[in-house]
Amino acid sequence: MLVTKNVAELCVLLIQELYGQLPSRIFDVMLSKGRATLKQLGLHTSMNQRLVRHGLAVLIQQNLIFHHTDPDTNITHYDANPEAAYNLVRVGKILDAVHRGYGEEARGLVHQVIVNGHIDVATLMKHKSGGLMNGEAHQTNGHVNGTVSEPSTNNEDGHDHSQQTFDTIAHLIAIGILEPLNMRMLQPPDDVRVEIERDVMKEYPTGLRGTKQKNDYNAKTAQIFRAYMDESKRLRRELERDYLHLTPGVKRRKLENGHPTPSRDDIIEPETILHVNYQKCMVELRNRRLSHYAEDMIGPITGQVYAAMLAALSKKLQHCHLNAESSEGDIPQAPSVSTLEIYEYLRPSVDVFSGIGKCDPDAINTAYAEKIQAEPPGDEANQDVDGLATNGDVEMTNGHHLDGPQESDTKVVTSQNGTRDTKVKFAERVPTKTERIHQMRQHLLILAESNMGFVRHCGAKDLGVWTVDFGHLIPKLQLFEIDALIEESFGRQGLRLVKVLRAKGKIDDKTLPTFALMKKSDVYLKMAEMELQGYLEVQEVPRDNNRTASRTLFLWFFDQKRTMARVVNDTYKAMARHLQRLEVERLKKKNVLSVVQRKDVEGMEEEKLRGDIYNEYQQFLDIESKLLGQVGRLDDLVSLFRDF
Repeated sequence: MLVTKNVAELCVLLIQELYGQLPSRIFDVMLSKGRATLKQLGLHTSMNQRLVRHGLAVLIQQNLIFHHTDPDTNITHYDANPEAAYNLVRVGKILDAVHRGYGEEARGLVHQVIVNGHIDVATLMKHKSGGLMNGEAHQTNGHVNGTVSEPSTNNEDGHDHSQQTFDTIAHLIAIGILEPLNMRMLQPPDDVRVEIERDVMKEYPTGLRGTKQKNDYNAKTAQIFRAYMDESKRLRRELERDYLHLTPGVKRRKLENGHPTPSRDDIIEPETILHVNYQKCMVELRNRRLSHYAEDMIGPITGQVYAAMLAALSKKLQHCHLNAESSEGDIPQAPSVSTLEIYEYLRPSVDVFSGIGKCDPDAINTAYAEKIQAEPPGDEANQDVDGLATNGDVEMTNGHHLDGPQESDTKVVTSQNGTRDTKVKFAERVPTKTERIHQMRQHLLILAESNMGFVRHCGAKDLGVWTVDFGHLIPKLQLFEIDALIEESFGRQGLRLVKVLRAKGKIDDKTLPTFALMKKSDVYLKMAEMELQGYLEVQEVPRDNNRTASRTLFLWFFDQKRTMARVVNDTYKAMARHLQRLEVERLKKKNVLSVVQRKDVEGMEEEKLRGDIYNEYQQFLDIESKLLGQVGRLDDLVSLFRDF
């Protein structure tokens, strides 16, 4: 993560907002001075070592800094982790995504892990059980019934709840939301590589001599580092597999080596330390963001079908970027899911028979609608399988199935314009599972035919195989957001100029008005305005050595990557200003907040506070929600431009 002044300021404010001034001050010094020892931090912060140790303990517990102890000098160096600090702004979104996807109990467990930074399984279960025993709202079927649970005296009920909590933890580990913490994760990657290079260098006591030895040294270092990374992934996959066997609905079976899968006591005994896997959480947040795009551009029902498809696909993804999951030298391949797998994730309440218009089957180009694209767009190996399925599972022509399940003629059809409703009304027939699957498939075909390329139809097995080419979809959405920003800031004329430059490349300022169909004066004024804001670039190409203005070509162009980087940096600055404004609002309402924070008032503000004080408190809560909500919306832009 590139640390600029704005992102450094934002990270410090986030830590100060959640953990106080002491850790934020130490983190600020690490960002400005670089990695440092305990003594150096004391000098830079003008604090004694006892206070520095307290601040470091908080930062280490929350996984906000890297630390490494040199085995030779026994001196520990500390380094800031700005990416982990920025993830603090997404805590609310992550908890909301976990709640929507996996239930209230899963949300509580993830929240407990976030609060503690990292925690072992046994302690996490004790915290959860203790919280429910001390008067948390009891849940039934995923909804709070409004009653407070009394301390249970039934050992059997306590055991059942403990088993349910463990099953939820096992499920969260199996899907990757929680992952085991390795001490290497708290060590800077550069230090890991230095240790490996030091060990390899022992094989060359006289030093590296010649190109052959240098190449051999580099190859061994890269091989050991890659093996270390693969070993970490293998250990994580093994632990996820062990927990997956313990989740509800999964039968216990023997491992490949013949040993049985571990029991619950076996898992708890090693004291596995867990922390939140933010990479997997970003996959969940990306799914939600993409489903919102599909809902806005196509329709709400199709957006919900797309959300089910992304949920099924995310089961096979641990990172937003495929190259992060592939080994060095491997070509990353996007995973795919079948129609039947997607249907398992579709909520029964989704009415898939709405959201699609009706037309004459003869007017549908079925060969084009059912075409199979085996390779991602833009590749030379991209070939359609004649627009039809070739394995004999399902083949369609003129909108009718030849092989496989036939569509029922009694399907509920909305009346066309100009027809009269019958006076006799019959109860609507409940669609069968087969009908719902085939209708859901129509929504997937609409997603595949969209200009954005939300889905790619890549196979015909199990009523169709689908995938998402994130490498092609995300840039289109980024361009969509950039165009929206330009239009809002510079109007339709500014957007027209950018589109012309994007299509033609570098254009002379004298030629640009002709392409844009605009007056020369308007073009010059708008280009100068956009250049000052950093959206357009100009290159001067002199025709001779005199470099006079009349003998110089001014080539204008639009650099999308540079524009996105500038927008992201400005977004960091805006988020920091919102947090600073929140602190100013707190100072304004300091007297009211001091009363609200009293233990005899907390939780009973409406009953305990006087009318005018309560109204001021509500006004502050409204301002706070608006500022924090805007910070969350700005983070959506950062996520799209940087992380997705």
